[in-house]
Amino acid sequence: MTGSEGDRGESEAVSEADLRHRDEKHDGAGSPGNSDSETDVEVIDEQNDPRVKSGWLDGWELAQLGLFALLSMAVLGPLLFKGRQLSGSDGLFPPYQLQYLTWVRQASVHWLIGNEFDFRQDNRVFLHPGFLLSGLIHRWTGASLQVSYLAVWKPIAVVVGFFGCRQYIRRLVPAGWPARTALFIALFVVMPWSAMFKALGSSPQTMYTYDFISGELWTGQTLLGYMMTTVAVYTMPLVLLGVERVRGRELTWGGRATLALCAIGAMLVMWLQPWQGAELLIVIVGVELWQRRAKRASVDKRLLWVLIAGAAPAVYYAWIGATDPSWHLASVANRGGAQPLWNWPISAVFLSLAPLAIPAVWAFFGPVTGWQSVAVRIWPFAVLLVYAQPFGTFPYHSVQGLMIPLAVLSVQGFTTRRPTWMPRPRALWIVPALVVLVIPGTLHKLSLVRDNIHGVAYPYYVFDGEDKALSFLEQSPIKGGVLTDSYGGLLVPPLAGREVYIGPFSWTPSWELRARLTGSFFAGKFGDRASKRFVASTGARFVFQQCMGRVQAPMPLDKKLGSLVDSVREFGCARVYVLKPYPRAVRVGERIGAAE
Repeated sequence: MTGSEGDRGESEAVSEADLRHRDEKHDGAGSPGNSDSETDVEVIDEQNDPRVKSGWLDGWELAQLGLFALLSMAVLGPLLFKGRQLSGSDGLFPPYQLQYLTWVRQASVHWLIGNEFDFRQDNRVFLHPGFLLSGLIHRWTGASLQVSYLAVWKPIAVVVGFFGCRQYIRRLVPAGWPARTALFIALFVVMPWSAMFKALGSSPQTMYTYDFISGELWTGQTLLGYMMTTVAVYTMPLVLLGVERVRGRELTWGGRATLALCAIGAMLVMWLQPWQGAELLIVIVGVELWQRRAKRASVDKRLLWVLIAGAAPAVYYAWIGATDPSWHLASVANRGGAQPLWNWPISAVFLSLAPLAIPAVWAFFGPVTGWQSVAVRIWPFAVLLVYAQPFGTFPYHSVQGLMIPLAVLSVQGFTTRRPTWMPRPRALWIVPALVVLVIPGTLHKLSLVRDNIHGVAYPYYVFDGEDKALSFLEQSPIKGGVLTDSYGGLLVPPLAGREVYIGPFSWTPSWELRARLTGSFFAGKFGDRASKRFVASTGARFVFQQCMGRVQAPMPLDKKLGSLVDSVREFGCARVYVLKPYPRAVRVGERIGAAE
């Protein structure tokens, strides 16, 4: 692509807007004298309007930035006001956040990360730049794990998420209300179907399916505990903008710096979120092939640096997945359809995408000029390709970030690419439509978190007794792991630095069996002999009974543990049994060591 072609691409949104204005003036629909013109969507001349040229946020963008930041605190904010010690959980599914804190703790000591949820020999093979950064902050400043993770990545996610989305939309959508609307859609829309099906009393499977799909699509979910995902997803459009800037042009010093930043950005996206990393590379290759076929333009070989840098973490992930038992276990556990509820019927996917996908279709009609305009149209097909390919794990993450191209294309479908028969966008129906697409779904998602917190389904808080028990486990010099239930198994590795017999299902061998056995043991369903036999078979050196919201101490296990017990430590609502050094516990202790 030549420099002149790049210039035409940069002004494409304006050109399409000007053409629309000329068409509307020709048929009288957009003339100043039209009685409905005050409710029409405002389109601003991007080339001359000072609000666009200055790059400053306007009042509406500032409001959206504030709302985006507020959304990021929708769970953490109310938890802070309770005045209790926080575990670090911040979202719909806390096991992942507590797993991340475990990784931060390991990275602070070893740089490399292993598996603390299996009682097996540690093979630390996982290097992750995000967790390493938080780990070094934890180690060098003495900040808590929670602060090192949440306080560092939450603001970064808000800034990268907002500005990555804003810059991409400004490039492709006419300024004014079209761009503001597209930005609002990309940041806040969460499909309301799960809330609607809940109100209609639909089956749990139906509600789970629509909750699953809408959660993966919703930008807000990545802000709630998955901030590095936000950073990866919204770095992707910034890389695409950078590639467009340097593609086909003679590189000055600034151009070479931009190309280097694009390569680093592609590597970061792939490292933090491989699904979006793969989509980024597919989009770049797809646009280059389209340019070669449609315009007979030569491929810019300098972009190979971006492709190579972006592919490097994928090779690394493939290697550890093939050679490390824990990563192989996680790969198998997270394959598409591995769990009975992981099912995305085509009808559910269609309904979840339809409100934006249908108007987006019209953006595909008519000529397309400019590198970025091709990229945004290839993006949804890159998502489909990553979702459908048979390699990797958890294909459902592939749709994260899809709201960006859908927002751009749907607004284009109503503005610059609007068919003559389609009604003109007016606030009278655009505002109610956005209300329906944002408020019910958001309230429903937050109600799920509220139910988790009130039902003590996951450890959002660390109660006083638990904190003291975890401190004891952390400070004990005795080598060995901890037997606890699936709730306590989320707390011990990050907050006590010890391995547990059961943790998140992705990283625990035979998780279903271990969950049934530990659940039955702590519920008192085993007899005395069966209890001793089970505990001895695990190789645990400690047994931890957590509070789980209780004020009183849990049911004592002295009788069931019998001669295995060396000592008992009471911590109010929590309790720790120190077991004698029986042979299997000694062997496990030698493998995994004491607290880190």
